[in-house]
Amino acid sequence: MPIKNSVSINKDFKLVEFLDTPKMSTYLLALVIGEFDYVQSKTYNNTLVRIITPLHQSNNGHFALNCVIKCLELYENWFSISYPLPKLDLIAVSEFEVGAMENWGLITFREKELLINENAGIKQKERVAYIVCHEVAHQWFGNLVTMKWWNELWLNESFATFIETLATDTLYPEFEHSNAFVSEIMTKALTHDGIKNSHPVDMNIYNAYEVDEIFDAISYQKGCSILRMFYQ
Repeated sequence: MPIKNSVSINKDFKLVEFLDTPKMSTYLLALVIGEFDYVQSKTYNNTLVRIITPLHQSNNGHFALNCVIKCLELYENWFSISYPLPKLDLIAVSEFEVGAMENWGLITFREKELLINENAGIKQKERVAYIVCHEVAHQWFGNLVTMKWWNELWLNESFATFIETLATDTLYPEFEHSNAFVSEIMTKALTHDGIKNSHPVDMNIYNAYEVDEIFDAISYQKGCSILRMFYQ
């Protein structure tokens, strides 16, 4: 949430108070502390969006910033539900373990998945666009509405993957993103589903530690392919 108040205690420390967060699942909470630059803009309904970068790299955040603004406005129109927070930050984190994580209001990314310069090629732009669209979709699918338990992980990831493809095609038709659906999404799902230790899309999870086992092509690509069939 945005900063409510900030008071300097001495030359080394300050006390920062934030506005209250909405009720949410604890896995969506994120705090990032460090020195950063940023670029920012606002959506048509005044949501503040910032691309937060390592120092002296803010110029590489403009493409992602433009993408987020258009994506938020598109989703609000599609879902008929406004983005519920007053701000959305996307931050590039050095040495980040995964590609991106949809923490509510503070989405974290590997640097290369968020920051590109003005001379980047179309494939680099396409990759940043669909990852941004995926993570922003999670602000609704997963964050605003959260699965009751981890066996329904596909309701997070399949829907975000499916919406990502629709949004990228809508916002950037020149990328022809959907042309690669069969080769990059459905084929990956079929390949993974053909091995002996495959699992159902909706799989029983008895312990939270087991959830890492289902962050795979079944929960993402197979579920997405099923949703695409329903959609068409």
